[in-house]
Amino acid sequence: AVAAESCFPVKVAHGHFLNLVKKEVDAIFMPSPISLQKDNGLTDKCYTCPYVQTAPYVIASALGLAEREMPVIVPKLYFHRDETAVVAALYDALKELGVKRPAVKKAYAAARRAQDEFTAAIKTRGIEVLEALPKDANAVVIVGRPYNTCDGGINLEIPKKFRNLGTLAIPMDFLPVEEVELSHEWDNMYWKYGQKILSAVEIIRKDRRLHGVYITNFGCGSDSFLLKFFQTKMGGKPFLQLEIDEHSADAGAITRAEAFLDSIPNFREVKPREVEIKKLSLAEDGKERVVYIPNMCDHAYAVRAAFESVGVPAVVMDEPGEETLGWGRKYTSGKECYPCIVTTGDMVKYTRREDFDPDTVLFFMPAGSGPCRFGQYNMLHRIVLDELGLSDVPVFSPNQGKTLYNDLGIVGSEFTRRAWWGIVAVDMFEKLLLQTRPYEIDAGASHDLYWKYVKKIEEQIARDPSLDAVVQICRQGVKEWQTIAVRRELRPVIGIVGEIYVRSNRFSNNDFVATVEALGGECYLPPISEWFWYTNWTRMRDCKVRGDYARLALNVMTEKIQKADYNRITAAFNGIVRNWPEPPVEETIRVGGRYVHDSFEGEAILSLGKAAEYAHQGCQGVANLMPFTCMPGVIVSALLKRVQLDYDNIPVLNMAYDGLEQATTRTRIEAFMYQASQRLAY
Repeated sequence: AVAAESCFPVKVAHGHFLNLVKKEVDAIFMPSPISLQKDNGLTDKCYTCPYVQTAPYVIASALGLAEREMPVIVPKLYFHRDETAVVAALYDALKELGVKRPAVKKAYAAARRAQDEFTAAIKTRGIEVLEALPKDANAVVIVGRPYNTCDGGINLEIPKKFRNLGTLAIPMDFLPVEEVELSHEWDNMYWKYGQKILSAVEIIRKDRRLHGVYITNFGCGSDSFLLKFFQTKMGGKPFLQLEIDEHSADAGAITRAEAFLDSIPNFREVKPREVEIKKLSLAEDGKERVVYIPNMCDHAYAVRAAFESVGVPAVVMDEPGEETLGWGRKYTSGKECYPCIVTTGDMVKYTRREDFDPDTVLFFMPAGSGPCRFGQYNMLHRIVLDELGLSDVPVFSPNQGKTLYNDLGIVGSEFTRRAWWGIVAVDMFEKLLLQTRPYEIDAGASHDLYWKYVKKIEEQIARDPSLDAVVQICRQGVKEWQTIAVRRELRPVIGIVGEIYVRSNRFSNNDFVATVEALGGECYLPPISEWFWYTNWTRMRDCKVRGDYARLALNVMTEKIQKADYNRITAAFNGIVRNWPEPPVEETIRVGGRYVHDSFEGEAILSLGKAAEYAHQGCQGVANLMPFTCMPGVIVSALLKRVQLDYDNIPVLNMAYDGLEQATTRTRIEAFMYQASQRLAY
């Protein structure tokens, strides 16, 4: 019942749950810790990883605890907030058991006191150990998350193995990581244990007696980036990486530990050097640069036009292809999420062109503020460019979190609004394309007309940006669209959800839409504008929690303008678009909240909510397209089981992409389409 792509600790957690179920306990208490206490991070985000946040929902679904009538008590805990907020969350979760608020407050205070005393004790012990360690000694620091480093059943007793080999193993938590001031290059390291690990590397790198042993697992999304960051900041000092899962054996771990210890004397110590990762932003170096935009989807042309409209020259990169993938695989480990590999390949491919001029190029890669990996793409891109000797080539990364409009403000106050016009208009023409192409009599008619109007919108915004002009183009397009001859036939409709890059990028999903259409189906695809509504919603909620009413007012005003412009553009399509209007994002969040709480931020709740909405609208199937090992994607694939049960066993297809050819892919899609067509027949 466990999702195959889940990390090892989550699989073990399934076993712990099942053990409790077999003991016939009355209820299971499993908090969802959203964040941990803030120490030395430069961001106010201190997230746990997506798998930790959603484990209660995923495991309950996998084990069918609702059918077993086994209650799971899930307080949503933000430990970076004050004690009052934590106590309130615990009380809300426990009050149905008859627990009183004063008792919860007293218990939490006692627990907090015990934890603080324990933390102080291990820090004191850590100081004693380091002070007693001879100058010529060699010790290893066990780096990683506590459920890896401190659970002997998960880590194969690695610390004991090093001790048996005559080497002291020091837990990372013994180090004074809280005293390390992280440099501003990590100002968007929103994972709490990412902050701790990057602090630990500073201590390990500078102390010749200490050597890192990084314990990780297959499928650990956070570590797929952190390991690269760790390696970069080690500055050439070797470390041992141990990837442990349910297939790992003692013998292999011992052999690798022995080999690592044997290699330490051969390492020629060099003076620790500071490793600086330059983080340049738009035109920060004063040079006139052209912005290069990843070709995630056709909406990239609207973004390009918005840049041009404010006087910033911009280019949409070519659509990704096999050359892109080749470069991406060369400069990544392959464990990062697929969109990161593709966008890395796009950048490297452009740097290899004969006409590439590092003084005139700027790469555009938006960021996020967690908890999924997207917000770390730009840092990996920065490292890759530095490794290529291109440290002066900027990466412009506006944050989709709380500072989006501030970050985009540096390209002109009108940029965001004009990009929005183009995104909404392309959304609507894409809907027309998807609902027409499967039925057109003249093959290619809708494709040609679609691109005609995408280009018209792009040219209008870039040349003479005007909302009235964009609306007029949309009206012309709708009028011309009605001349396309179509067949009247019944086809199964497939609602597509999933990670926004893979579901939108034709190369990355092997043109899934075209495959469905060739097999006799029609597709619904969530609009790109949905993500903007969602990020608005999360930003405003965050502002309210933090009491940042100035930024809240800015976001409210911005969204009001966005809604007015959105209504004007979409009104041109009234009466011609079938799956319209889209439910408000608040409704999608509410529906998705049946399966995962909205405290878990990101695409998962949108995918689950949209899947349920598609089923309610009468779609005959739902396809979840995601990168292989995508954390939100794995969570969605696990929880779609509940959506399926709620909607009369609607066919569900989970497709994970990594750029490799899978012999069974076509067969799986064919079987899925057969199920969908049978549902249509009845």
